[in-house]
Formats: sequence, structure tokens, C-alpha cells
Amino acid sequence: MDRNLTAIALTSIVLLSALGVAGAGTLQSQSAGNQSATVSVSATGAVSAEPDRAVVYVAVTAEGDNASEATGDLAANVSDLRAALDDENLSVASVRTTDYSVSERRPGDGEGQGNAPTSYVARQSFAVTTTDTSEAGAVIDTAVANGATEVGGVQFALSEDRRQELRDEAIDRAVDDARSQAEALADSTGLSLGPVRSVSTGDAGGFPVGRVAAEDAGTTIDPSPVTVSATVDITYNATAD
Repeated sequence: MDRNLTAIALTSIVLLSALGVAGAGTLQSQSAGNQSATVSVSATGAVSAEPDRAVVYVAVTAEGDNASEATGDLAANVSDLRAALDDENLSVASVRTTDYSVSERRPGDGEGQGNAPTSYVARQSFAVTTTDTSEAGAVIDTAVANGATEVGGVQFALSEDRRQELRDEAIDRAVDDARSQAEALADSTGLSLGPVRSVSTGDAGGFPVGRVAAEDAGTTIDPSPVTVSATVDITYNATAD
């Protein structure tokens, strides 16, 4: 009786041991088969188009014996400037103040200036936006002829709707490039590319300054194309072949 029980117990131990070894092998095989990796890439897409906005930066200054006189003269000059920009039938969409200041100007120590009185300078700067890029030069000429004492430059840009259209196209190009890069990386490393795990994007765009030429008929500015770019960072799931 004891011998039979001993034989049964040993048989059970052998069977359990065998089952235990087989189970561990299956789990390791499943673990190896489910091993996952990721493929991360960055790509940039860019689209260029002709600008549909020109922004001209100008400033008006006035000087007086006191701050009140300087600001009063400045207000009159600014009023003349705004009226001229309206009367010239230009496609001016907005005249936006970008800076306003009043400062004291003390006499210098140079010859002939030792007894000069202190004066005050008022300055107001503007961003003048036109929807006709060919009018950028005319805006400058009109501004200078009607009170503007400084021209800060010209930027060519895109309307918000147009910029968004180009950005969407730039993102599409960036995503296509990212997919091509990821497929090449996966193929070269023995991986099968899976679905997207994470994605993020950013953008950047330029505001080129056109070529400026002063002619008898007025200032001419040739606009340059505006480029809208978008970057994407994409991580794909991947599995070993």
C-alpha cells in the first residue's frame, strides 16, 4: 500500500513538473512574439505662395518746447497722414498704432548748443496694411508726403485664411514625409510599422521684404513669395518581423 502511494506521488510530481515547464515555454514564446518597439521621426513640409498683404511701417514725429505742444503737433500730423491714406484710393485695410512715446530732448554739449533750450519730441508709429501688394510703394510715398518722418520697412504676408490653407497643405506634406522616413527605418531594422502612437506639430513662416526701387514715378517694391512651413513629430508602434 505504501509503495503504491509512493509511486502515485512520484508520478504526480513528474506530471506537474512537465506541465510547469511547458507553460513557461508558452509564456516566453508569447512574450517574444508580442515584443513591441516604436519608430520616431521628425519631418517638415513647406508651401510657398505669393503674398496677399503688404504691411508698411512708418512713424510720425513732432517737436515742441513742451510736451503738450509736441503731442498737439503730432496729433495734427497724424490726422493729415490718416486722411491722405484714405483719400488716395489705396487698398488700405488698417492703420494700426504700434508705438507712442514722448521724450525730453536735452541740448548737447557741442559748439553752439550750450544755451539751447530743452525740447520735447512726440512719436507715433504705425503698421499700415494694404490688401494690394503692388501698392506698398504708393503707401510709402503717400505717408512721407503727408507727415511721416520715418519708414521702418515693408513686410509681405498672407491673410489668416490663406495662411491656414497653406499650413494644412504643409502639414500634409510633413506627414507624408514622416511616413516615408518611418517605413524606411522599419524596413532597415526588421520591423513592421504599426499605427501612430503619438503626434505633435509646430509651424513657422517668413515675412520676406521685397526689393525696393525709387523711380521718378514713385517708390516700387517687388514682393517675394511667402513660405509657410510645418513640422511634425510622429511616433509609430512597430513589431519585430
